[in-house]
Amino acid sequence: MTTTSARGGPRRPARPPRRVYVIRRLVVLGVPLALLGLLVVWLAGRGGDAPTDARPSSTTSARPTPSPTPTAPAAADELTAVEEAALAAGVSVCAGDLVRVTIKATAETFADKNPSFSIKVANTGEEACLLDAGDGNRRLVIRSGGDTVFSTTHCRPAEPEGKPLLLGPGMASKETYTWRRVRSAQGCEQGLAAPGAGTYTATLEVAGVEASPTTFTLG
Repeated sequence: MTTTSARGGPRRPARPPRRVYVIRRLVVLGVPLALLGLLVVWLAGRGGDAPTDARPSSTTSARPTPSPTPTAPAAADELTAVEEAALAAGVSVCAGDLVRVTIKATAETFADKNPSFSIKVANTGEEACLLDAGDGNRRLVIRSGGDTVFSTTHCRPAEPEGKPLLLGPGMASKETYTWRRVRSAQGCEQGLAAPGAGTYTATLEVAGVEASPTTFTLG
């Protein structure tokens, strides 16, 4: 039902709080339902969009007791997207030494199809954490000897889209990446010669964590 304000105009519906957008985003990205349920319960219990001041509300007193001035939180524009998402979810950003990244070619030889790779990002810690695995925080490179044939950073947009992953303790995110068998160069140069038959190596780095390379052959 539409309500009116004191001035007679229609009152705009209240915007959903930040936690609603965070939950929707994590659902789209495939967060495990059990962990998402815990996240919803946590946010409902907090009942706010951001952490509140830990100091008690002021009350009338003849002699109020002064309390220490808390350290001011960092401004929102000083936080990265993944830090803001982690803050809203009530978890920390995944520490690099607790993240394990792996990449493996799905076949030894690719004769008549595009090479594909199984990618896994795992949280080896004992607490849930959030990690950005988007193109701005990930680099996949394919080489043939000393020749860099392809890199995801060569033709990356100025503001690549993030991909926050909420990982529970011991949990991993899995995906398959397909290389379209094209050569790339810095500056997104087009019309380069297609890679020929031979042996290639693919390496992957996510959030500063490197995976062991995987080797494959193009037929």
